Amino acid sequence: MATNKKWAVRLPGIAVVLALTFSTTSAAQSAATGKSFLWKVQSGAKVLYLAGSVHALGADSYPLSAAYENAFTASGTLVEEINLAEAEQMAAAPMLLAKGLYTDGRTFESAVGKDTATLVATRLKNTGIPMEMIRTMKPWMVMLLITAFEAQKAGLDAALGLDKHFFDKARAAGKPVLALETAESQIDRFDKMPDSLQEQMLRSTLSELEVQRDSIAAMIGAWRNGDAATLEKMSLSSFDGYRGAYASLIVERNNNWIPQIEACMTKAAPCFVVVGAAHLIGPDGLLTLLQKKGYRIEQQ
Repeated sequence: MATNKKWAVRLPGIAVVLALTFSTTSAAQSAATGKSFLWKVQSGAKVLYLAGSVHALGADSYPLSAAYENAFTASGTLVEEINLAEAEQMAAAPMLLAKGLYTDGRTFESAVGKDTATLVATRLKNTGIPMEMIRTMKPWMVMLLITAFEAQKAGLDAALGLDKHFFDKARAAGKPVLALETAESQIDRFDKMPDSLQEQMLRSTLSELEVQRDSIAAMIGAWRNGDAATLEKMSLSSFDGYRGAYASLIVERNNNWIPQIEACMTKAAPCFVVVGAAHLIGPDGLLTLLQKKGYRIEQQ
């Protein structure tokens, strides 16, 4: 369970971006196109940088393209989804398991439909994790467990994620770090969902795990080359049929973040904003929301 707890505080949005984390291409490939998953946002003379993060990567993803490093160097403040120092503390706390387990006699199998339980049982057969282990887990906790296992199996490390990379650089450089939400609020967003919505989220994740087997190289290539249109088409499809999960994990959070991102424009030096790549793309993505507000968007 230690691995599960480590990954849980990093998860929101990962049902979509997990497929982006299975990197098998070299960092040099992104340089060939001259584009990164990074945008310069402007209002008059005011600027901020908005980067789409992959929350776990392999060592072969570094060094990053110069665009990321240049934008970070030009910025005075790092803004991320959560404070990763807080997240690391929460990962070791019993609170996570306390929230993720039923204590009222319910079980995972009683909370979800038979077809969902069958899908999970089939997935677990390939992990060596017995069904008995998840019997008292809530659906969102089961999602975390499966996601963590798949990432670990792929040799990925959250310590190599784009957000962690820049978090470490900001601390080393003495730059202030701001969070758009708390790690606990991310967990509470899952925990306060009704079981039916948690089941949607779980099924969306299971669907994405299947898709990634066939399309991961193309998805990684799109992310590396800053191809937002292709990435939108390929990755957000995992939410087809699961609009409740999409609204909770993507739409609501994006709308909550916009005022805080706009506040960056009042700072003397630019902010460097790093959030999950799935939050940038699509009709409800941060790029679209900012454009509708009149900001100029320029891909780097």
